Amino acid sequence: MTSTSIAESFLRTCRRSPDAPFLVGGDGQVMTYAEVRARARGVAAALGAAGVRANDRVVLSMPSGTDMLCDYLGALLHGCVVAVVDHRASPAHLQFVHRDVRASAWLAWAGHPAAGLLPGRLEVPQAGQDGPPAWLEGHTIDGPGDALVMYTSGTTGTPKGVRLTHENLRHTAASIETWAAVRADEVELTTLPLSHLFGLGHVHVHWSLGGTVVIEPGLQDIPRVLQRMAEHRVTSFPGTPAGFRRIMDDHPDEFRAAAVTLRYIVVNSAPMPEEDVRRLLDLVPHVRCYMYYGLTEASRSAVIHYNAHPDKIRTVGRAAPGTEVRVGTPERALVGEPGEILVRGGNVASSYWGRADSTEHVADGWFRTGDLGIVDADGFLTWIGRLSEQINVDGLKVAPAEVEAVLRAHPDVTDCAVAGAPDPLTGQCVVAFVVPRRPAEDRLGLEIRRHCRGRLESYKIPRRVEFVPTIPRTDTGKVKRRTLVGPDRG
Repeated sequence: MTSTSIAESFLRTCRRSPDAPFLVGGDGQVMTYAEVRARARGVAAALGAAGVRANDRVVLSMPSGTDMLCDYLGALLHGCVVAVVDHRASPAHLQFVHRDVRASAWLAWAGHPAAGLLPGRLEVPQAGQDGPPAWLEGHTIDGPGDALVMYTSGTTGTPKGVRLTHENLRHTAASIETWAAVRADEVELTTLPLSHLFGLGHVHVHWSLGGTVVIEPGLQDIPRVLQRMAEHRVTSFPGTPAGFRRIMDDHPDEFRAAAVTLRYIVVNSAPMPEEDVRRLLDLVPHVRCYMYYGLTEASRSAVIHYNAHPDKIRTVGRAAPGTEVRVGTPERALVGEPGEILVRGGNVASSYWGRADSTEHVADGWFRTGDLGIVDADGFLTWIGRLSEQINVDGLKVAPAEVEAVLRAHPDVTDCAVAGAPDPLTGQCVVAFVVPRRPAEDRLGLEIRRHCRGRLESYKIPRRVEFVPTIPRTDTGKVKRRTLVGPDRG
């Protein structure tokens, strides 16, 4: 069995349109497809000179930018399996990944915090003429072929390396192209970390079609982001619910003006609150707005086009092309009842690195996501939360997302998160952490709890409300619940 590398789609585009712009860095530098290929070939040559062979694992830990993508592409052109690690990760985590995948080398900048701790860091050329073709060009990959090993956050234990094949990545790219109606002339502005599959998956789409990717390192400076959006006449803008809320709260008029050339928006990392979806649709009514549901192990599993389904915006959509989604068990699908979300299709990872005995994969190719959901009669999936995050109140289960949706409807709640705290009588109780819109007074907590009465069953009403300046989240917008109720908070 042979497979085609995800990098081959880049090479085809480069042969077709070598002088087309591909990457625009944060400093405004524009790199054509041919220039990126030259840089990537230099990286591949450096790997070869260091004794790295095809199918070896290479760790990549770089800030999102042109250098990171050239290094990534160079490793793929050399036939390597790339373990991408966020450049802000602790040296201990990088050491764990390096050891776990038995890396032959790692790619990082000279000042990386782990530079003196790990062997095999490569200095690669950042400029130069087009070098000789890399190993991949003219070759195919034996077997399904791993392309990436992406480590989960490890919030429930030791991080696990998700093995993603070239076929997984190509399947996902083709799915996005289909449901988002992506065109060859797209210009995407991304503020997403490219060490995660949300941002990196979009790069695969655009290098396959010949689009341009404008890279901005995060949303720290929203006016600058919107200025770049207008300057480059951006047509695609992916982001997280928290990011879009910040933009709409603080810069709605500037966003509306900068978004005049936008064709579509893609939202991911967590379901978007209904009120924020409606605000987004009202603010940029000409833009197609999508939300998708997925995990690293099963990317882009379900999708919804908000504009086309305004009555379903509380859901995360229906199964994406080439993917099956159900709630229940492999033997029995539930409709209108809560259960575990299962996914099957070409987007599902085969296994975890070094963990062939994993129990997440069950009969007939179904993957157990660990998420709780409900599928309605029309096939639309509502995400309720992580099974592991359910709060057990005297045997009764509470999904944090359900309580959070009620809290967000209160006019004085800017942001919120719900978690379970130990309780001597009921085992756990519900605690709400709220970012208030106005200075918090004692009675505001009472008002919020009163707001929940009549909207939630009594055992789901927060036992207490704690006011916090911000909700701790990962860089993809997911709530760090353990931080909220950790030992440092008593």
